[in-house]
Amino acid sequence: MMPYILGVTLLLLTVIVLRVLRTRATRAAPYPPGPPAYPVIGSGGAFPAHEPQLGLAESAKKYGDVMYFEMFGKPLVVLSSLEAASDLLEKRSAIYSSRPRFTVHEMIGWTDMVSFLPYGEQFNKQRKFFLHTFSKQGCLVFRSSQVAQTHLLLKNILQCPTRYIEYLRLFSTAIIMEIAYGHKVTSEDDPYVKIAEDTNNVLMAAGHSLALVDFLPWLIYLPAWFPGNWFARVARESRPAIQQMRNFPFDEVVQRMAYGTASPSFVSMHIEELERDGRASEENLHILKVAASQMYGAGAETTWSTIMNVIALLLLHPRAQRKAQDELDSVLRGERMPDFEDRKSLPYLDALLLEVMRLKPTAPLGVPHSSTADDIYRGMFIPKDSIVLTNTTALAMDDRVYRNPTEFRPERFLPPHAEPNPNGIVFGWGRRICPGRYLADTSVWIVMASFLTVFEIVPEKNRNGQDIIPEIQWCSGITSSPAPFPCVIRPRSEKEVKLVSRL
Repeated sequence: MMPYILGVTLLLLTVIVLRVLRTRATRAAPYPPGPPAYPVIGSGGAFPAHEPQLGLAESAKKYGDVMYFEMFGKPLVVLSSLEAASDLLEKRSAIYSSRPRFTVHEMIGWTDMVSFLPYGEQFNKQRKFFLHTFSKQGCLVFRSSQVAQTHLLLKNILQCPTRYIEYLRLFSTAIIMEIAYGHKVTSEDDPYVKIAEDTNNVLMAAGHSLALVDFLPWLIYLPAWFPGNWFARVARESRPAIQQMRNFPFDEVVQRMAYGTASPSFVSMHIEELERDGRASEENLHILKVAASQMYGAGAETTWSTIMNVIALLLLHPRAQRKAQDELDSVLRGERMPDFEDRKSLPYLDALLLEVMRLKPTAPLGVPHSSTADDIYRGMFIPKDSIVLTNTTALAMDDRVYRNPTEFRPERFLPPHAEPNPNGIVFGWGRRICPGRYLADTSVWIVMASFLTVFEIVPEKNRNGQDIIPEIQWCSGITSSPAPFPCVIRPRSEKEVKLVSRL
């Protein structure tokens, strides 16, 4: 076995070296600046392994907002400014909208989801299901579900405030399951909750969207016992969860439709449309099934992470919390819960949420793009098939765009001197912008407007009665959210308790 592995390794290293030499000989301009490259490994040794978004932001100070890494013969470009991201991923989206190969996700059966598909026919077919349903106008039909699930969340937290993290996860799961499949989650022992938990475990196990095996794909042929071969174990353990997530909820909808008991949902509406148009082929139904499962894989975790980021930052910035609550009180007058129609009257709350999403992006490195043609940008050569990473953390900290960027200051997004909206940082760019962004935005908004109407987030006390201000750590994986931290969630007054009891 070992001679075989050694032979394959030497062959692949030879191919890498020849490819690098050929590219260097034919390029039309210099590569973007970046760390020095060495034989075989290139500049892979300079790519930060731990919290790469922070290390890459530091490297950008030396090399600039467009950096080049040669990773074992594969070109990788890191964008660290709003200007560069907009210029390439939006203005030149025709050649920067594809995806690289995600080997770990491929092994677990995840890469046919729209987030990971290369740009092309399959991507467009799947994305079409989302575009109409989750347009700004299309999302209006889901508002009643969002409000109902938010009110259930408030009741749960009021009953047991110390379990607010679990209830927020339940909300994030429930809202997606109801919208995607028409299934109302009413308790924590619901089978859909177990499916969601298993899926979340897969997300966490798969880790970052790029791994060493993406640059050295021959590693997949190593035996499972080989040191460092974690991806074989993840693939073996994750595939059943992925199949369960795809098949069980979808098949339930099909069965309920046959009995005439299905609730309106993303899946049922599109099955009806496909049948009405004579397009309910096995292929189209499979594409719809995959699209629906993407809603949980991409939607629930990011919704939960964003809400947790808001709570963490409001604990650390009580004045901002108080200001948002004063604004809510001035509109609601303590007589009712907020509704979507109130949003236009709550500009500070909107600004606060934007500031949280800027300062703590849920996807610190986004999902990598891939270029489909050679390109020249600012006199720099970006070769075809480059992996293109957008370091959203660096974008958020760009002091050419955001004044004093490390400060938490929601006012930066208010007129008359509003700074640029961080939509690209939050939802992506160009043809790869998140198709569910309007749904995600309204879900987070209605939860936080309602949460801040009823509850306040305050520090725990030590034995001397002094506030414990935690040093919150953020965990980075496929999404970024705070590690557990001490705080107290309590009703603002008895008046708010009565408001919730009437819901």
